[in-house]
This record gives sequence, C-alpha cells and structure tokens, in this order.
Amino acid sequence: MNEPPIKTDNRDERGRRGHNMMIRLCQFILLAGGIWWAFTQSHSDLQFMQIPGFLIALSISWWLVPEVRSRAVKLNLVDKPGEDRRIHKVAVPRLGGVAIYISVVATIVTLVAIAGRLPVDARASEGIIAIAVGGTLVFILGLIDDLESIKAKYKLITQILAGCAAYSLGVRVKQIPIPQNMDLDLGFIHLIGGQPIELGILSMPLTVLWLVGVANAVNLIDGMDGLAAGVSAISALTIWSVALGVSKPFAALMAAVVAGALLGFLRWNFNPARIFLGDSGAYLTGFILAAISVTGVIKGEGAASTIVVPTSLLVVLILFFPLLDTSWAVVRRLAQGKSIFSPDRQHIHHRLLDAGLDQKKVAYVIYGASAVLGFFACCFVKQQEYFLKLVAGVLVMALFFAEVLNRHRQRVKGVASLQKQAKPSSDQAN
Repeated sequence: MNEPPIKTDNRDERGRRGHNMMIRLCQFILLAGGIWWAFTQSHSDLQFMQIPGFLIALSISWWLVPEVRSRAVKLNLVDKPGEDRRIHKVAVPRLGGVAIYISVVATIVTLVAIAGRLPVDARASEGIIAIAVGGTLVFILGLIDDLESIKAKYKLITQILAGCAAYSLGVRVKQIPIPQNMDLDLGFIHLIGGQPIELGILSMPLTVLWLVGVANAVNLIDGMDGLAAGVSAISALTIWSVALGVSKPFAALMAAVVAGALLGFLRWNFNPARIFLGDSGAYLTGFILAAISVTGVIKGEGAASTIVVPTSLLVVLILFFPLLDTSWAVVRRLAQGKSIFSPDRQHIHHRLLDAGLDQKKVAYVIYGASAVLGFFACCFVKQQEYFLKLVAGVLVMALFFAEVLNRHRQRVKGVASLQKQAKPSSDQAN
C-alpha cells in the first residue's frame, strides 16, 4: 500500500516566515529602543545621544544590507573569484557601502530632528558638517569605482579634494597637545609639558594626509570576510569611549553611529560573507574614522594635560592594525620596485591564512589584538570601564545573532533539506 507523500512545504514556509518575523521584531525593538532612549534618557539633547545613535544605526543597517545585496545581485555588481590574492570562492555583491552610508545619514538626521537643532560645536569644532561633505565625496568616489573601475591617480585626486573640503569646514590638526608632565630635551627637539606643538603651515597637508591615508588603509585591509568592518567597528567603539573621556560628545556620537552601522553590516559580512563593503564602504568608513579621530581625540585639548601620552599616540593605538598593515605594504612595494597601489597577497591577514588559520580564526585574532590596544588607549583617559561595557554589550548581541537567530535559520534550512530528501522517496512510492 502506497504511503502519502510527506508534506513539508507548509512547514518550511512557516519556518521561513517565523525566522523573518523574529528578525523584523528584533530590528523594530532596536529602532524603537533607540528613539525612546533619545527622548527620555538623553532628554532630546544631541550630546547625550551616543547609545540611541548606536541602536538606530544598527537597526537600519541590519535591515538595509540584505535589501542592497539583493539589488546588487540582480544588477550583477559582484566581486568574482579568480585572482590569487582574492580569498572568496564564489561571486559576492560589493555594494555594502551604500547601506553604511544610508544608515549613518538616516540616523544623524533622525537624531538632529529629535533634538531640534544641530549645535554650533557639532557643526564646527567637532566637524559633523565637514565629515558629511568629505564623507559623501569619498563615498561617491568609491561607488563609481565599484560600478566602473577608476584609475588610481584620479581616486587619489578626489580623496585629496575631499580631505581639503573637510579641512576647510573644521576637521583640522592645528597642534599636537603635550601632557603637563612630559618634558623632553634631545638637543634637536625640546618638548615642554603643557605646551602644544604648533603645526602652522603643516596643518593642512598633515590633516589631508591623515584623512586620505586612513581611508586607503581601511580599503587595503578589506581583503577578508569581516576584517575591515570588524576592525573599524572596534576602532569606532574606542573613539566613542576616548572622545567622551576628553569631552568631545559629538565626535563620540559620530563614532557610535558608525559602530552601529558597521555591526549591523557585519551580521552579513562575517565569514562566510554574503556582501562586501566595496570601495564605497571602505573609503567612507576610513574617512569618517580618520576625521573623528582628529575631532574627538587629537583635538581633546581640555584633557591633554591630564594624560601621560600625547593624544596623537592614542590615535595610533586606536587605528594600529590598518596603519601597520598599510605602512608595511607601502615599504614592501617600494622595496620591490612596484607601485604602492599595486595589489599583492602579502598583507597580515594573508600571512595568517598561509600559517594555517581559517578566516574566522584570523578575524578573531585581529579583533582581539585591536580590542586590547583600544583598551589601553581608553586607560589613558580613564575610560576603560566604559569601553569594556560597550564591548560586553556588543558581544552579547553577537552571541544572540549566533546562538538564536543563526540556529533558528539552520533549523529552517534543515526542514528544507528534509523536504528535498522526502520528495524522491514519495515519488518512488507512488
């Protein structure tokens, strides 16, 4: 007697719907919680909206990334495997920067609307307008490069113009603060505690070099699933903590928003990646991190005399990995007689992969090193406890993604697999 076929279509569909509803619910809770916090706990005051900014940007990015991904796939805007330096084995969409950009802009606009105004300090000394203008320029540059490749010299010229625009609007390294207790006399250089080093005419070229350099540094480390996004998110969390420690709340707000947008994106970018940052996302992220490291760390003059190292050294700790990898790449290529823009397979993450680690382990090693250096940077401004709380909160979210949402998704996939196995046997029975 023939047995009726196993009906798993409805169960499979219900599982998918349940999983999607769970995700939408989580996204709504994050968004609603951020808006509620902005009105109540932050009292609609923009300088206290770091946590709301983080939650809102996280929810928007988490929701938007798969939407951008699906459109990129339809338009065939993907990175295809083939070159030796490329690690991925399948075609992956590369327009993640679009989701990051929209998330950051939408979050800032929402928070400013809740606050009712954009304070003068936010516009000027802490450079939100400058970051918006310069960041938009490098984002458009990267987006065009993602759609149709641009020559390196044209990209560099555009990045310099974006850096000059940001400088003219307030992102400026005019001096390097020296701690009160730091006296150093080497004969050819004499540092007096409490007296900053004035940069004078070097202010503009050094600022632009920093903005352009960090933007390209983040782009260079974007060669492995989740690496650039994860390291940049840790750097943003560190700048968020340090900026509050040196009384720069609006720079901290920008860092919090960027951290949220990157973590929402990382949900889809961690190995195995389903979407890449692309040049648009890497340039945008690096440029914003460079700018807020200036406005939120180096320009923290009020606290400069209370810490034991120059604030410029804190920035090196915060962005240590991309700076190290980029500096090494430049020296290596010049020594080999190659262009500094020529790609290769000798970056730090490539070396770790060649040593036998898989992509996830390499990411965890570099994340851990970046977090430890960020912790040390926070210690100098007595913000280590705040930083640890932020990291703990992020880890709880990551565990929730991994243990709840991903496992539920795997169960849905398991039902689909059973359905495929059941169909042939049912057909045979009939």
